[in-house]
Amino acid sequence: MRNEVIRYLISFTILLLLTLNLFVACVQSQISPPPTPPESPPTTSENQTPEEAPPVNEPIEEEQWYTIGTFSSTGNDTIPSFRVYGTEWRITWTIDTEYTENAALDIIIYFSPSGLIWKTASLTGGSSGNITYAIESDSNRDFSINIIARNLLYWTITLEDNAPPIISSPIKITYIYYKGTVYPPDPENYFCYERVEPDEYVVIKNLGESPVKMGGWVLKNISKPSPSFTFPSHFISEPGQIIRVYTDEVYPECEAWRAFGTGEKATDCADPKKAWFSFNYITGDIWSNDKSDIAVLYDAQGNEISRKSYAVQTENQ
Repeated sequence: MRNEVIRYLISFTILLLLTLNLFVACVQSQISPPPTPPESPPTTSENQTPEEAPPVNEPIEEEQWYTIGTFSSTGNDTIPSFRVYGTEWRITWTIDTEYTENAALDIIIYFSPSGLIWKTASLTGGSSGNITYAIESDSNRDFSINIIARNLLYWTITLEDNAPPIISSPIKITYIYYKGTVYPPDPENYFCYERVEPDEYVVIKNLGESPVKMGGWVLKNISKPSPSFTFPSHFISEPGQIIRVYTDEVYPECEAWRAFGTGEKATDCADPKKAWFSFNYITGDIWSNDKSDIAVLYDAQGNEISRKSYAVQTENQ
């Protein structure tokens, strides 16, 4: 009896172990395997070449423009002489019209002061636009423009240069007295001919705080063929000094006039703030009374220093 009990216990134990093994195997078959961890990105060491970033399109630097002047009108007009300093200049235009098909803005560009035609353009078909012109380094850089407006209510033109003026100077042309006096012959005072506006003049000022050597500088009217005035080699413009260059006025009673051209009268000769000169143009009338001329001052190397025009007054003004 005892042996049977022992055999029974052994059989029960074996059966229990088999049952447990089957249960564990079943549970394991239902559990999903753990997810595979993502691969970490490779680290860049000193011996590795990092991956290049995609190329970036760098913005193209736009050309810078400097305004020469803006002009507007309702009809035909003339843009007086101007100088181009860069390799390109452009005309930007705007027109206002009720007759688009028949409207136009005709532009005739002249060399100044010769008056020879350089370029022409007819601006049609829209309310605005621009034209760019190239200029050679050794070309004439002074131009003027004649404008013919056809069936327009209004137009505006802006002239621009891709380079600013090179020279900056405190010496400036500030005023032009263009309409002087006509003197009849005066034989008693040894004037045997008519003197035409000898008292017209150009005012030049030193607006700076330092003296400026002006020897060899040249003043001229670039709007028409006329004589030019060259400053004496020894002349120095003092700070605040006012210079007048007359057409043909002289002051022989002032000894300094012979040396420097200074002194409007004998009492002015000692005034360092004044310096009077003369073109000594016997026929007179350097500056036109019926249209606007342009005075330009150049230094001894031919660089433009200053320019000035004037508005012609009509009889009813």
